[in-house]
Amino acid sequence: MNIVESIAVLQTVYQFANLSPWSLDKKTWSFSQSRVLEVYTTIVVIGSSALMLYSLFTDDILVKASDNEIGQTVDSIQMVGIRMAHIASVLESLLRKNDQRKFYDEVKEIDRMFESSLGITINNHLFRRKTVNRGVAMFLIYMLSEFFILASKLITTKHNFFLFWMFYLLPMLICGIRYFQMFTSILIIKERLNELIAVLDEVNLTAESSDEMQDYLKNPTPMRTITTQNHCRYIFSPKRQQEPNIENSPLIKLVVIRNIYDRLHSQSVVVNHCFGVSMLINVGNDFISITSNCYWIFINFKDFSSTVIDFLQIACSAIWSVPHLLNVLVLAFICERTVHTSVDMALILHRINSNFNNDKYGSAVTQFSLQLLHQKLSLTAAGFFTIDSTLLYTIVGATTTYLIILIQFHLNEMKANI
Repeated sequence: MNIVESIAVLQTVYQFANLSPWSLDKKTWSFSQSRVLEVYTTIVVIGSSALMLYSLFTDDILVKASDNEIGQTVDSIQMVGIRMAHIASVLESLLRKNDQRKFYDEVKEIDRMFESSLGITINNHLFRRKTVNRGVAMFLIYMLSEFFILASKLITTKHNFFLFWMFYLLPMLICGIRYFQMFTSILIIKERLNELIAVLDEVNLTAESSDEMQDYLKNPTPMRTITTQNHCRYIFSPKRQQEPNIENSPLIKLVVIRNIYDRLHSQSVVVNHCFGVSMLINVGNDFISITSNCYWIFINFKDFSSTVIDFLQIACSAIWSVPHLLNVLVLAFICERTVHTSVDMALILHRINSNFNNDKYGSAVTQFSLQLLHQKLSLTAAGFFTIDSTLLYTIVGATTTYLIILIQFHLNEMKANI
């Protein structure tokens, strides 16, 4: 099973959510252009943009969910944020459609290199099962939290919250699917990096080079450089991609590992191009939602009187933050672990048993070490900031700052009404 076949079910979901304008050819398991999906996505982008502009320039009382002026402003910002995140996710998926196909085509080629050059078959069956399980778990968390919010608000508020909930839920689900699309792409890279680490850990360079390896190493230049628009890429010549008897050639195996790592690094760049804007705007929207719900928790605690309605209102605001907080936590954790695999690879490389009296062995290890040093994996939000565990600390600090500002506005409004 190749990687495209393993995500066939997800591809159907992506198409329905306007996050993949490609149709899937199940005979060759490849992507083909679909004008229908492209038109469908374009119509959704135009309709969503028109709806967002309408809500910005009109006083739409149907989607208001609070009484006081500050609360209405907070709700309005939250609604605009989720709509912008939805539009950005769908539009980026349409504009970056070629990157999406390029990513999966290259992953298929990487898997062929694993099988033909290293004798390793990537278990895409297991990956599909794990991915589907993750998707079902994420969907259940979203739906349980949203239906709890709806039930709580219908009990505790006099406003027509159902319309506000519907206008908020649909874009939120699309953004959640976009997050899951990011998670899946990053985990595809991470799984193959883990396989490389396992192979690298078994490399032993203490043996003397064989006659076969001497023929393989006649050309002293191991790689050539191709410069593309955004990065340089090191590619082995076609002769070097025909590895002779890898089992008896640990040095050649190391060269193949370098080549695969170079390709995986290039795919991390493709992921940045394909999802960068979505990461930026969706993380920003999650920050807005978390800050807004913290504000509502403060308001509810301020007027707390130990009634069932008060408890439901606080629980509702807390649970509303759960999907948004989960998105940021999972994204930061996956990106952190994926980037850290290159560090693990460098540590294992320098623990390899090697005969450093052999210049070829020492040169191969040194070159790979320099490659890992200069080809560091990095997952960013359109280049604005790096997605890692420090993102969580940044969001907590920013949320605290803006929450204090909102509380001050609320207290000033109360003084003005006295």
